[in-house]
Amino acid sequence: MSASSSTPRDADDALARRYDDVPYTSSPDPARHPDRLATIGTLFGLDVAPVETARVLEVACGDGANLVSIAATLPNARCIGFDFAAQPIARARQMAGALALSNVDFLECDLRNLPADLGTFDYILAHGFYSWVPTDVRAQLMPRIAMHLARNGVAFVSFNALPGSHLRALAWDMLGYHTSGIADRREQIAAARALLELAGAPAEGDDALMQALRAELRKTAQSSDSSLAHDDLAPFNHAVHFHAFAADAERAGLAFVADAHLSTMTDAGLAPAARQMLAGLDRTRREQYRDFLRFRHYRESLLCHSGAMSRFEIDASRALRLRAVPSLDTRRAAAARASATHPDADVAAITQVLLARWPHSIPVAELARVCAAAPRHGVGRSITRPIEALVMQMHAADLLDLRSTAPAVAEVAGIRPKAFAPARWMARERNVVPSVYHEALRFPDAAARRMLALLDGARTRAELCASLGAPFNTPERLDQALAILATKALLLA
Repeated sequence: MSASSSTPRDADDALARRYDDVPYTSSPDPARHPDRLATIGTLFGLDVAPVETARVLEVACGDGANLVSIAATLPNARCIGFDFAAQPIARARQMAGALALSNVDFLECDLRNLPADLGTFDYILAHGFYSWVPTDVRAQLMPRIAMHLARNGVAFVSFNALPGSHLRALAWDMLGYHTSGIADRREQIAAARALLELAGAPAEGDDALMQALRAELRKTAQSSDSSLAHDDLAPFNHAVHFHAFAADAERAGLAFVADAHLSTMTDAGLAPAARQMLAGLDRTRREQYRDFLRFRHYRESLLCHSGAMSRFEIDASRALRLRAVPSLDTRRAAAARASATHPDADVAAITQVLLARWPHSIPVAELARVCAAAPRHGVGRSITRPIEALVMQMHAADLLDLRSTAPAVAEVAGIRPKAFAPARWMARERNVVPSVYHEALRFPDAAARRMLALLDGARTRAELCASLGAPFNTPERLDQALAILATKALLLA
């Protein structure tokens, strides 16, 4: 072998260095929490393990921001994350140690060399891996999931999907050429952002296609450094059709359950002829043609063992085992007073009660009774249809979210206000923090982040005012800020 040739180990080392040079910054997302996997598994008839005491594995966990937040919400669960890049794993261990979390471990290892005694897991998360690794590594993912997934377990796998990624690939090709002669990662990112902004600027005479292309480039230009480095500038970026992904899973003895967002599996907004065509297809072809019709570019798919389920259909009655909260869209609309009362009186009543109870959840089985007994919330009416059918209708329309657990969240700050520990830690160094519900919350204001970081439950309001200074140096202003944090599900009971 010549001196200029590279070995697979060389390629692995080069990829690891990319993650050490520019860390991949994990962002929380409810779809990547075991609770979402358990919720959807329950709806499809799978007898999943209780999330509170589950074993959770995260593939390519990066700096641990996702898994640490999960471990903090599930103190009796056992969480393990691994990554082959040393610096992110060191950062993950530092965060877990600082938060005194004894239920999470981080391993520095390659997917192909996992410990023999790793065991099985009720929930496996593989975000940002399938499309972004060499072919030989990707070929190992599905067999490894099958090997380590418990009998009734659920796995999450995200990937760049076709046909929509064809549009994104235009930017990838441009950036690959433009940055090919730049060795420094930070300089690559700056050069990429500059080209995207230049090429994305509207030009006179642009037709509808050109406008769409330039809009995609402008959107990419707004990505974080982490996203540009490890997605748009990635040396590996493997986009696949859904049917190929499903076939890959099937070869390993796995089956597609559903998307992590059930609203994407509806035909809402499609033309009647398209809905009629989709109705005659089997599950795999139906999902593939939905991707065609919506030009989908990214997927978050859930898998189980092929023999774990006899039928892949939602059983609405199983929603009675779950809990409901208003969706983020519903909360944003209510905060902005942007939505009129829903024309469906039952939907309007449920929405109103969920908003009034937020940040707490309500068991679906009790929702009708709560609505009927809630005149103080302006409801006080009987629901006229089966609650489980209404809840599933609202869930599919992104009006509410379903959950299997109820986190210990507070609706008002205590005498010594305490915020979610991972949010306090991350607020010290980044402007995106996790809520108790695993939502990504942006805090661009440094003073607000400093205030959040001090809410460790050891300080009274007076002590907080003295430590913070302006703009939180009066009890009134501090109380206003704490009330906002409560609406974001950041305060603990």
